[in-house]
Amino acid sequence: DDAWLSVGDLRSKKLPKEPALDLTLFEKGMALRVLADGKRYQAEVLEVSAARARRAAPIKVRYAGYTAASDEWVGADRVSTKALSKKTGAESKPANKSDERQAVDELVSAGWVIPVETEGALQDHSIAVKDGKILDILPTSEAVKKYRGKSRTNLPNAAIMPGFVNTHSHAPMSFMRGISDDIPLSKWLHTAIWPIEQTLVGPEFVGDGARLAFAEMIMGGTTTTNEMYWCPEDICKAAVEAGIRAAVGMIAIEFPFGGYGTGPDDYLAKGEKMVEKYGKEPLLTFTVSLHAPYTVSDDTIQKGKALCEKYDVPLHIHMHETKEECSDSEKLNKDSNVCHMSTFEGTPLANLRRMGLVTPKLLAVHMTCLTDDEIKWMAEGKANVVHCPSSNLKLASGFCRVGDLLEAGVNVAIGTDGASSNNTVDMMAEMKLAAILAKAVAKNAEAVPADVALRMATLHGARALGLEDRIGSLKVGKEADMIAVDLSGLPLLPAPTSGRRDASFDPVTHIVYSSTRDQVTDVWVRGRRLLRSRKLLTINIAQVRRDAKRWGERITELLAELKRKATEEAAGADKAATGS
Repeated sequence: DDAWLSVGDLRSKKLPKEPALDLTLFEKGMALRVLADGKRYQAEVLEVSAARARRAAPIKVRYAGYTAASDEWVGADRVSTKALSKKTGAESKPANKSDERQAVDELVSAGWVIPVETEGALQDHSIAVKDGKILDILPTSEAVKKYRGKSRTNLPNAAIMPGFVNTHSHAPMSFMRGISDDIPLSKWLHTAIWPIEQTLVGPEFVGDGARLAFAEMIMGGTTTTNEMYWCPEDICKAAVEAGIRAAVGMIAIEFPFGGYGTGPDDYLAKGEKMVEKYGKEPLLTFTVSLHAPYTVSDDTIQKGKALCEKYDVPLHIHMHETKEECSDSEKLNKDSNVCHMSTFEGTPLANLRRMGLVTPKLLAVHMTCLTDDEIKWMAEGKANVVHCPSSNLKLASGFCRVGDLLEAGVNVAIGTDGASSNNTVDMMAEMKLAAILAKAVAKNAEAVPADVALRMATLHGARALGLEDRIGSLKVGKEADMIAVDLSGLPLLPAPTSGRRDASFDPVTHIVYSSTRDQVTDVWVRGRRLLRSRKLLTINIAQVRRDAKRWGERITELLAELKRKATEEAAGADKAATGS
């Protein structure tokens, strides 16, 4: 049918007409092969248009394995005519092969999938998500034939892994980062943190601070956080709005605190009201959060134990933060502000053991001072340790014997602590530090290898919170709490080539030792996307910035006032001492 045309033909537009495309042969959802860049690709029909403006390209398609960004309108010259050609004499529509695929809410494909529950990584795999849960994990080549996702995400340069579980946090303290640096724990509490909290803490402060922390967490790949702080109802509200999963504490401390409550009975009663109000929220669970042995009495601990049993929830408590806490408690040195409030002569852990609280429900945070017997007690009781390496190091509190705990069979999870003592809520950084520090403490380079550190930051945290059957790993039937980590950056080259660390470059070691939270591109909680291509979808960042600025100004004013009062008191003391 080739022909030479004269210039006159061209000028008069006397060109042969292209045969009209029979649009009745196409329908939404139909599988096609489409020509692109000289190759034919599997695609799905999204829309068919008879509009005049679409005459040249009336069929909108999405390519298998690609996102909506690659959707395009194509014409007859691009569509494979093998099944559609009129020359075949076919009068009926071709079979809609896509109808044979199972419909899912989202199909996420990646260069690597790291299940965590099993060792290694799966190359070129996909995760099918339906009703917030993981329906299937399988090679991408099989996934595109088996499943049709309402949403399709393809991340060939990324690894999909479980979201981080931050097993100890004080989210609202994000407003206090940087105001009390380079001082030890006791001074940090008594001269900076508590005076500010007593003045400023209330529902607005807590809600605004939690939103800032949750935004930081989500952008860093944290999908679950375990919270201990005042006004827990406002933490619940912020968590639900953000879409992050949270375990929120019924908090108690022995003394009145600001505007929140008058004492432990009041605090725990308010905690129960929180559980009643938010108990049906699918992303919220609860703990009994007793501040520390040096701030709660045995009577309050017993009341906390009763609530743990009533609601079947964990006991979350700071424990063995410093050597002084343990030694002063053993001596019952009541002149010390870190001696436990009990009359029992022994370490705080020994006291909890005496009270029957060293059980799988115990989340003992910090644990920087442990004897061999105490490690044995934790193992026998199947209790949990939450390791906060950055906070422990920054406050010079001590070193947790992570390697020995793991070797004894103790479940060790990771937490960031609050931003006021860290100064971030960066679980990626915390995971790397936990792995490296454990080697130095144990004087053993094989202690806490990369795959164990990753489990500590994910599955171990889920286990500590009683959520192991729901989250913490990528497994069929579990809820789709997962993140994507981009592995294409220069600091991660050469790129991973094998899912086994003994074979070649391994994505797990790349993530633990070479990655930062800025590589987290996408985040899902219970199948809902919270972060897409580094863009937060559930939190108004502009508002968070405005709130942070406003609270920062108020804290600055308060610090100036506290400093002025401290100077006046010091001058008064000097005057009294000299008798002048």
